[in-house]
Amino acid sequence: MMGLLTALVMAGATIVGLVVLGVIFLLGIRLLRPGTAKPRGGDAEEAQLLQEIHRSLTHLEERVEALETLVLDARPGRHGTPSMEDDR
Repeated sequence: MMGLLTALVMAGATIVGLVVLGVIFLLGIRLLRPGTAKPRGGDAEEAQLLQEIHRSLTHLEERVEALETLVLDARPGRHGTPSMEDDR
């Protein structure tokens, strides 16, 4: 069980990393291409696309954090709440 949750957290973190690297790569290519004129009206579409990517990444980050919480709470001897023995 612990191995599965760890694998899910790692997979989620990997996906987030790949998406971020992909966006950086695409923006880098776009900046390095000289002489290409931007079509008018594309700014609104681009802003909407970036907002969608931001929302998706935020949602994915929340899911990864939830998985990390599950993994940490699933440790042997831990049940998600501090016990009296932890205070000693």
